[in-house]
Amino acid sequence: MGEFRENLAQLPLEDQRYLLETLPGFLVSESDTEQLHRLLTDFDFIESRLYLFGVEYLLNDYEEAMHSDVWISSEKLKTLKLIQGAIELSSHILIEDKTQLAGQLWGRLVSFDIPEIQKMLQQAKSWKLTSWLRPTAPSLTPPGGRLLRTFIGHTGWVNAVVVTRGGMVISGSADNTLKVWNSETGKEISTITGHKARIRAIALLDDKWIISGSDDFTIKVWNLETTEEYLTLTGHTRAVRAVAPLPDGRVISGSSDNTIKVWNLETQEAEITLTGHKGWVNAVSVLSETEIISASSDNTLKIWNLETAAEVCTLTGHTYGVRTIAILPERQIISGSSDKTIKIWNLDSKTAIFTFKGHTKAINAVAVTPDNKRMITAASDNTLKVWNIETGEELFPLKGHTDSVYAVAVLPDGRLISGSDDFTLKIWSLDTSEELSAAIGHTNRVNAVVVLPEQQQVVSGAWDNTIKVWNLKTRKSIYTLKGHSDRVNSIAALPNQRIISASDDRTLKIWSLETAEELLTIVTDNRNIFAVAVTPDGKQAIACLSDQSLKVWNLETLQEVFTIRGHTDWVSAVTVTPDGKQVISGSFDKTIKVWSLETGEEVATLVGHTGWVKALAVTPDGKRLISGSFDKTIKVWCLETERELFSLSGHTDWVSSIAVTPDGSLVISASDDNTLKVWDLETRQVIADFTGESSLECCAVAADGVQIIVGEASGRVHFLKLES
Repeated sequence: MGEFRENLAQLPLEDQRYLLETLPGFLVSESDTEQLHRLLTDFDFIESRLYLFGVEYLLNDYEEAMHSDVWISSEKLKTLKLIQGAIELSSHILIEDKTQLAGQLWGRLVSFDIPEIQKMLQQAKSWKLTSWLRPTAPSLTPPGGRLLRTFIGHTGWVNAVVVTRGGMVISGSADNTLKVWNSETGKEISTITGHKARIRAIALLDDKWIISGSDDFTIKVWNLETTEEYLTLTGHTRAVRAVAPLPDGRVISGSSDNTIKVWNLETQEAEITLTGHKGWVNAVSVLSETEIISASSDNTLKIWNLETAAEVCTLTGHTYGVRTIAILPERQIISGSSDKTIKIWNLDSKTAIFTFKGHTKAINAVAVTPDNKRMITAASDNTLKVWNIETGEELFPLKGHTDSVYAVAVLPDGRLISGSDDFTLKIWSLDTSEELSAAIGHTNRVNAVVVLPEQQQVVSGAWDNTIKVWNLKTRKSIYTLKGHSDRVNSIAALPNQRIISASDDRTLKIWSLETAEELLTIVTDNRNIFAVAVTPDGKQAIACLSDQSLKVWNLETLQEVFTIRGHTDWVSAVTVTPDGKQVISGSFDKTIKVWSLETGEEVATLVGHTGWVKALAVTPDGKRLISGSFDKTIKVWCLETERELFSLSGHTDWVSSIAVTPDGSLVISASDDNTLKVWDLETRQVIADFTGESSLECCAVAADGVQIIVGEASGRVHFLKLES
C-alpha cells in the first residue's frame, strides 16, 4: 500500500482520480471469501481501504462482510466485530490522521490472542512507510466493551445534548456553539453560531426547531435545517441555565437570576415570571399543560401552576443544590443533586420514595430509557452510571470521559450519548454484556513518569495519590506506593534505587524502590509543590512551590539550603543542567529563568513564550534547553548565548511535557491535544506521533532512545516503541 500511494502521487491529478474511481471495482471483483480473509488478516488491504475511501467506507466493509452470503464461523464473526470495533473507537482519530491506523490497532487489539488479529498486527509492525509509535501494551480502550465511539469538534466543555426523533444529535458547548452530528458516523453536520457566551441548555421544539439558553442572558430559537437564528428572547438578567418547550408552543426558561420565565414566541415577550427560588434555577421540566417543575441551587424543587402563576408546593430533601430533573410516569420525577444523590419523588405525596447513592461527586444530568426501567446519571466524578429504577440497583458504570460529565441522552436505537467537560461526546451501548478489563494505569490523571535505566523500571505518579512502579520489559505494575494524602505532581530519580515525589499535600517524600517503603518526608511551609528536580549527584532537590518560589534542599542533611525568588507567578516547571551547576525554571509569568545553584542568583531570563511555561528539558550535552508552553509551541534555546534558536509548532493545545532522547537528536512532546509527537531537531519535523484517549500529561524516554512512556489524564500509562 505504501508503494501504491507513492506511485499514485507521481501521476497527474486526472489519472489519480481515474484510478481512485475505478479501484473499488477491482477490489470488489475479488471473491467474497478472499475479501473476507483480507479484512481479517491483511493490514495493507485494511489500510488501503482507509486511505482510498475513508473510515465509514471501511467500517461498512466489515458490516457487509458480516452479513454476506459467505459462510462465517462464530469465531471469524467475532474477529470481524473486534477489528470493526477497534476502527470505530479510533474513527475520530483516523479521520484526522490516517497514519495512526497501525498504532491504534496495536493499542486496542494486542491483548486478543486470536491468530487472524495477531497476523494482521505483525504485518502492521513491519510497516515501513514511515516512523511510527507502536504501543507495546494494551493501553487503549479495547473493542467489545460499552464505549463505541467518540465525537470531537468542540473546543469547550459540552454542557448539553439532545437527540431528534431521527437520531440526529445536537450539542451545546462552552465554546459558544451548537453542533449538529450524525449519530451513526460521528460526522459533524453543521455548527451553529450566534451566542456570545457558553451555552448552558438546549431543548427541541420539534425536529426542525431548537432552543438554546446561554450565559449571554439570552434564549435563541434556531432552524435546524438552515442553521439560521429565528429569534432571540431577552429579559433574564443573568445566565440562562434551563429551557423547555410547553405543549402549547410557549417556552419556559430558568436562570441564575433565580427566576423562571414563560415566553410567547409570537410576541417574543415573557408572559409570566415566576419568583420564589432563593438560588439559581438549574433545570425546568413540563408536568402537564398547566404544571411545570423546577430545580434550584437552593436545594429544592418547586411545582408551579401556569394558569395562576403561583407556586403549588416545594419538595425538600436534598442537602445541596438540585441540578437536574427527569420525568417518570404516574406522577413521579427524578432529581439529581450536588449532594451526590439521585431521588425519585411521588408528586402526589410530595415525598422522596427512593434515594440512589453511588457517585462520588455532584449529579449533573439524568436520562431514562424509553421503557422507564433504567436510569442513566452523569456526574462530576467523570462517570455515568446505569441503574435499575425499580430495584435501585446500580447495574454498571460507564467510564471513558476524563472530566465532569454534564449531559446525557438516549438515542432512538437504545444507545446512549454523553457530553463532558473533556470537550467530547461519546456513544455507549447499554447492552449488559460483560465489560472488558480496564486499560493499564492509574484511576486518575497521571502527572509524572520517570525511567530508571539501571533497574529497568518505570515510576508513575498520579492524582489518585499513588505512585506505581512498573517493569519496563513486561510493562506490568510491580507494586504501588501509598503515603501521599493528595495528588502526586512530580517524581525524580535518586541514586541507590530511590525516588523523590512532590505532592499537593505539601510534602516531598523519598522512597526506597528496593524495599517499596517510604524513607522520609520533607514538609514544606504550607505550600503546594508543583514540580521537583534533582541534581545529577542526587545530593540536592529543587522544588517549585505555590508561593512563586523555588526551594533547594540538601538531601543528606535534609536542611533547606536557600529559597530562590524572582518569578511573578507560580513556578510550574524545573530542571537541572547536566553539570549540576544551574537550575532552570518555567513559570505562569511566561518566562524561563536560569539560576546559579551555588549562589541562588539569577543568571538569565529567557523571554519568548506567550503562554505559561509548562515543561522544560536540557539536551544531554547541556547546550540547548527545550521548553513547552501553554501557547502550544516548543522552543529550542541556546544556553550559552541565552537566545531562542527556533520554535516548533504543530500541537493544537498546550504542551504538557518534554523529553529528549539520550543522543540529543529527538524531542518528545506530550500535549493536551491528546497527542505525543516525536521531533527531529535537525530537520525540525515531526517524524512520528501517537494519539491517546485524553490529554497526555507527561512523557519519558528510556536509555535505548526508542521506548517512550506516556501518562494520560484518563489514568492510562502508555508504553510505546518508536518503529522506523
